[in-house]
Amino acid sequence: MPKLVWRVKLVAELEPGVVSETEVARIERDEAASLADLGLRLEEAKRLTAALQAEIVPVQVRRLLVCPCHGPGEPKSFAALELGGGTVAPELACVTARYAALAPFGKVAALLSELLPIGGAANAGTVRNRTHRVGKEVVQPPMAAAAAVTRPAVRPGGAVVVGLDGGYVRGRYPEEGRHFEVVAGKVIDADGLQHRFALVRDGQAGSAVTLRQALAAAGVTAAMPATVLCDGDAGLWRLQREVLPGATPVLDWWHAAVRFEHAIRAGRRLEAPLANRAERDLERAKWRLWHGRWAGCRAKLTALLRWTRREDVFEAAESDRLQRHVADLLGYLERNEGALVPYAARRRRGLPISTAFVESAVNEIVAKRMNKSQQMRWSRTTVQPFLDVRTAVLNDTLEAAFRQRYPGFRSTEGQQQAMAKAA
Repeated sequence: MPKLVWRVKLVAELEPGVVSETEVARIERDEAASLADLGLRLEEAKRLTAALQAEIVPVQVRRLLVCPCHGPGEPKSFAALELGGGTVAPELACVTARYAALAPFGKVAALLSELLPIGGAANAGTVRNRTHRVGKEVVQPPMAAAAAVTRPAVRPGGAVVVGLDGGYVRGRYPEEGRHFEVVAGKVIDADGLQHRFALVRDGQAGSAVTLRQALAAAGVTAAMPATVLCDGDAGLWRLQREVLPGATPVLDWWHAAVRFEHAIRAGRRLEAPLANRAERDLERAKWRLWHGRWAGCRAKLTALLRWTRREDVFEAAESDRLQRHVADLLGYLERNEGALVPYAARRRRGLPISTAFVESAVNEIVAKRMNKSQQMRWSRTTVQPFLDVRTAVLNDTLEAAFRQRYPGFRSTEGQQQAMAKAA
């Protein structure tokens, strides 16, 4: 019986005037086939895509560029991106890293295997290794290069705001601890633009180098006027003093206010006359701190602590709870004395007094991808490249890093021309 036959050919002009034809698929239908049978079936479309990719990928894996040292017209070949088992096109490496930063490695492998039948991603390990290499070979070098560039100080009106906070992820190896800390941060420049960064807290010297590189990638250097907000962690303040020694430290108001609230609630558990005295003194101390009168706040809290140790108060029920909270509050404020500022005045001028903006960065960088429903275990020694990739994706700078490594990668001008033609 006669058949209807469609032949799909790939026509390529690899050199000027030299054209090659390759038959990549042959589709047959009976002559009596209905209109519903004339289109491609799903399995046929997959075979066709695999055949096309098998022919096209070997041609596009490597790039031909003109090396400046050889003059115009002299092409020089270089490999794409060496990712362990072989050479991978930068476009594939970029897509793999982008989705791996947003979803579990296994799901990304399954997605790429469906979309890219040839060489998409064999398994979760392949996706993890590619992402690690992208972070190490593509994202980190521009950050290190930015840290080596000396920038002039900007005008006082161009001060930036830096927020530091921490989150914990599950450790992969018992000898590294059950959990380890990841420091996440956010930079807000004078124009309101935000830049996220993250680093593993791995020794003071190593953390300081990584933080300096991350801030340099955001355009922040030690010479620039900056305000650093933190929740009062001593380790984060040490990092700030080493990397941004001239910055203005600001203790997060919310953390101080929460400790005041805990002490006030403990005071309300006392008997009525004592409870009124405790609540009144704590509210007055809080008001003085809010208006930048730290000396008066400390004097009021110190007097309240002595009052809780009086015999008639000490013997009252729940007095020990109030004493613990007041002592904790006073110690917390004294440890962060250098970061206490006139919060009311800063609030009126529209200046930041809270780390809420950086706590959202912790949720974006650490919690959503590395904790919560995705209970993956991470290695302290290898997680930094992944953090760099994830922050690059959130900052929308991943393609820029690839473009810096591979000058012909997804030219922005080419993309605009393609979109104009499509329109």
